[in-house]
Amino acid sequence: MRKKSVLGLALGGGGARGLAHVGVLKVLEEEKIPINVITGTSMGAIVGAMYAQNPDVRAVIKRLESFFSSQSYESLGLKYIVPKNNQGPSFLSHLVKDVTQRVIINIAHSRAGIIKTERLEEAISMLIDDGKIEDTRIPFGCTATDLNSGGTVLFQRGDIREAVIISSSIPGFIHPHLRDGQYLTDGGVTAPIPVDEARQMGADIVIGVNVDANDIKALDNPHILDIIARADQLRGKILARYQLSKADVQLHPFIGDAHWSELLRYREFIELGEKEAQNKISEIRNVLRKNISTFRRLFCYKGIKV
Repeated sequence: MRKKSVLGLALGGGGARGLAHVGVLKVLEEEKIPINVITGTSMGAIVGAMYAQNPDVRAVIKRLESFFSSQSYESLGLKYIVPKNNQGPSFLSHLVKDVTQRVIINIAHSRAGIIKTERLEEAISMLIDDGKIEDTRIPFGCTATDLNSGGTVLFQRGDIREAVIISSSIPGFIHPHLRDGQYLTDGGVTAPIPVDEARQMGADIVIGVNVDANDIKALDNPHILDIIARADQLRGKILARYQLSKADVQLHPFIGDAHWSELLRYREFIELGEKEAQNKISEIRNVLRKNISTFRRLFCYKGIKV
């Protein structure tokens, strides 16, 4: 008797940087390493759901390309959020920044999100087929955070589009979702890399993929929102690092300090994910072999032929 390892893939959140997950999946597919469980948070939930429904990286990339050239992508308005790195420290640029932040603060007093939920729903409908989570070809789960209890919610059943929308509802940008007494938002708040959730779904080996920014630029004449955002970023990095440490194999593509809204850099991010996965293939195979060997020794010790 030979035990088959249950390999789980835990895909972390990170907005556009999460498109590196596609590159990781591409390498695993090419190397014929079977994925038995996928868990995802935020962009990891989007990519994970796409692949769990149709385990074909070429089809995933084709669908992403179609979306990024569509009106649905334009209507998200992310081009207005992408930082302008070439913007000089002129008086005018500082004035524009100051006015923009004041507008955002005023909006925050009356609304729970900047981007309409309907825009995200339209985008998800282009990327993910209608259906149930329990009907995916690869077992799939995605996370959300309950703002009332502070707990992590793992979706394993029900409408897959709805679950992914909730999992990828970036706090402050997408309105939280009230469901069964819970006020649910982006899973990245409490589960930036859902390694524990992959084990909860039966994985005994987990590959964790962290797509957090590798670099942090020094603050330059920061405003209130800059400081708040940096504090939250640091908290998130520490939590992500801790959760990634629980994985048997840890991947962290070198994406630099790319902003979460830079989705049109998807080809670059996919290539970076490929590179990181290729560098870790030997380690992945060694972990898989070691798990089988451990199982054999255990049962031989008990007098069971394997």
